[in-house]
Amino acid sequence: MTKRDLFRVLIKIFGLYSGILTLFTVIPNNISNLVYQLDTIIILIILSTILIPTGLFLLLIFKTDTIINFLKLDKGFDDEQIQIENLKNESILKLSIIIIGSFLILDYIPGLLFDIVNAFKYKGSAAPIEGTSVDYFGITIGIINIVLGYLLLTNYKSLATFFSKNE
Repeated sequence: MTKRDLFRVLIKIFGLYSGILTLFTVIPNNISNLVYQLDTIIILIILSTILIPTGLFLLLIFKTDTIINFLKLDKGFDDEQIQIENLKNESILKLSIIIIGSFLILDYIPGLLFDIVNAFKYKGSAAPIEGTSVDYFGITIGIINIVLGYLLLTNYKSLATFFSKNE
């Protein structure tokens, strides 16, 4: 594996992670803000917070070689090859998909459990506390992210094959 290949894989992994975070965290949070207050400034802020990470995702995934050339990441090394025994691009992708799936699950389980417990408390109480409500949107986002993390963990081999095939 050359050092250019290593940087290419690392940049694409970061791009994939930023795309997943944008899709399942930034967009839902901003849409929930839009529901509560509809204003031109709010719409511009939401569009910018969606377009900037999406643009970063597209740049990192599709313009990887341009980034490597611009930042000169492959310059200044003694050897052209990086000696990593038995580690290929697909193996690194498998590991990164497992890590991303694990982060999604571990990041959203506590919040989901908290929201579910609060929902049961709210529905089970005879007189709900004023100013409290059930966050069904947060529960839905937590479930979606946990399911996505589970799907990443169970299908990491086919995803790694798909992403390494596109190079």
